[in-house]
Amino acid sequence: MERKNELPSAKEGKEQSLSASSVIAFVESHQNLILAVLAGIVAVVALYFVLNQYVWGPREDTAKGEIFKAQQMFARDSFQVALDGKEDEFLGFLDIIDEYGSTTTGNLACAYAGICYKNLGQYEDALKYLNKFSGEDELVSPSIIGSVGDCYWDLDNASKAIDYYLKAAKAANNELLTPLYKKRAALAYLSLGKKSEAAKLLESITTEYPSYADMNEVLKFLEIAKQ
Repeated sequence: MERKNELPSAKEGKEQSLSASSVIAFVESHQNLILAVLAGIVAVVALYFVLNQYVWGPREDTAKGEIFKAQQMFARDSFQVALDGKEDEFLGFLDIIDEYGSTTTGNLACAYAGICYKNLGQYEDALKYLNKFSGEDELVSPSIIGSVGDCYWDLDNASKAIDYYLKAAKAANNELLTPLYKKRAALAYLSLGKKSEAAKLLESITTEYPSYADMNEVLKFLEIAKQ
């Protein structure tokens, strides 16, 4: 097979030469600006590594140590103590948020604080802290979104609760949490008299998650929704 000539034509060579000359001319005329931009990028990168090694990293480690006692109180259902901590003994979640709010641990403390307030029946405070939490974990994040839905449910705002239950179900996308929050959304629909919407959600649980642990309850409410 005859091989094509891979060398550029005279015209192409001239165009490439002009293009290269234009680039060189631009660089020469804007050399100071380009060097300043590069120096700025290097400075920002260097600053990030310095802060991460000497400021953010140590603060994160300290925050992890500080939150441990509050987590223990939370596990014991001592929600108020977990929130407030004990003077001269350990910091509560609220103190962790105040002192280490910019850290990952401080972000986690917002989730803990929100759940504490929810369990104490202080739903407005719960919403304040639950909505401060940000995360992408496939279990924690949907659970926090669902907890926001629980707060609205307990505040007799079924419509708002439904929004968050459906959002939590979609974010979870797993066999543990998705059917749970679909079921809660269905119950909220039933409370509003929207039986068709409730039935649609409940039926989706039976087809998509047939091994769901509370299937008997799903079937019970499905029968109610179809009446």
